[in-house]
Amino acid sequence: MKKLLLLLGILVQAISYAGAVPASDVRSLVVYYTYSGVTESLAQAIADDCGGTLLQVIDHGNYPRPESSTTYNYANNERSQIDAGTWPVINTTVESFDQWDAIIICTPLWNGKMANPMLTFLHNHASKLAGKQVALAVTSWSSGITNVVNDAHNQLPNSTFVGTPLHINYNNRSNISSMAQNWVNTLEFEAPAAPAGDLRVIVGNKTFTATLADNATADAFRSMLPMTLNMNELNGNEKYCYLSTNLPSAASNPGTIHAGDIMLYGDNCVVLFYETFNTSYRYTRIGAVDDPSELADALGSGNVSVRFELATTILEGDVNGDGSVNISDITAVIDYILGKEGIDFDTADVDNDGSVNISDVSLIIDYIISK
Repeated sequence: MKKLLLLLGILVQAISYAGAVPASDVRSLVVYYTYSGVTESLAQAIADDCGGTLLQVIDHGNYPRPESSTTYNYANNERSQIDAGTWPVINTTVESFDQWDAIIICTPLWNGKMANPMLTFLHNHASKLAGKQVALAVTSWSSGITNVVNDAHNQLPNSTFVGTPLHINYNNRSNISSMAQNWVNTLEFEAPAAPAGDLRVIVGNKTFTATLADNATADAFRSMLPMTLNMNELNGNEKYCYLSTNLPSAASNPGTIHAGDIMLYGDNCVVLFYETFNTSYRYTRIGAVDDPSELADALGSGNVSVRFELATTILEGDVNGDGSVNISDITAVIDYILGKEGIDFDTADVDNDGSVNISDVSLIIDYIISK
C-alpha cells in the first residue's frame, strides 16, 4: 500500500508539471496603456510573440503633452487624489474576461509608481480579473519597478501573478523585440481545464470537438442542445443562424476572431467562424472548436446544416461520472482499491482487464497529461 501511495504521489506531481504550458498555448489578452508610444511597442511585440489580443487603455485626454515636468506634476497630483479615493476617468471598459486564460499587463511607470490610467483600469476590473492568471511588463526611464509591482498586487489581490515582471528602461529600449520574446518564452501558465459540457459540432460526415466557455451564455446554449441549425454563409469567414429565443449576453470586442470561434451576435444570432481575422464588432463567446484546421473545408462556401450536441458519452477514466477525466478520478480509483464503497467496478476498471489496480491509475494519468 505504501508503494501504491508513493507512486500516486509521483504521478500527481507529474500532472502538476504537465499543467504548465507556454504563453502561446493559452488565450492571452495584452492590456496596455501608452503615453509616449514605448509601451505600445512593447505590448505589440508581446502580442506578436504569444499570439495575444491587444487592448489599449484610453485615458481622459487631459494629461499635458508633450511629456514634461508639467505632465509629471499633473500625474502626481492625480495620484494623490487616487490615494484619497477619487479615481480618474478612463475610456476603456471590458464587460467580461471569460474568453481569455491569461492577462498580460503592459504599463509605464510614472513618478515611481504605476501609470494612473492603468492603475484605474485594474481597480475598475479587479472583481472581473479575480482568479485570472496575470503577467506584468513595465517601461520606465531609469527607476526600479518595485512600486509598480506592488500596485498591481494591491489592485488584483485575487489574481494569480505568473513569472518575473519584465522591465524595459531607457538603456534597453532598443532591444524591446528580443527582450519581449525572451520574456514571453519564460512564462508558464496553467492550462485551462476543459469544462464538463464539451460539444460535438457535426458538419456532414465530419465531427469536430469544441469547448464551451464558462459563462451564462454558454450555459444557456448548452441547455438547448442537441439542435441542428441551418446556417447561412457570410463574408467568406462565418456561418450564422438566428435562434427563436434570446440568450443572455455580455458582448465585447475580442479584437481578433479565430477560426473555430463560436460566438453570439446580439442576443440570438449564433455565429461559427471558420477564418481568423480582426474585427470591430462585439460578440459574446459561446465556445470554440478545439482543432479548426479542417473546419473551413467541411463548412464549404454556401449555407450549411450544422448539428451541435453535448459530448455526453462516458469517457474511459471518468470514474466519478462528472463528465471529465481529472485528478478526482484518480482518487476514486484509489478509494476503490482501499475498499471504500460507492465506486462502480466497471468504471474503475479503466483498462478493462478484470481488476482494479495501479495500471488503471496510470491510464488516467496518461489521459490527463495528453490533454
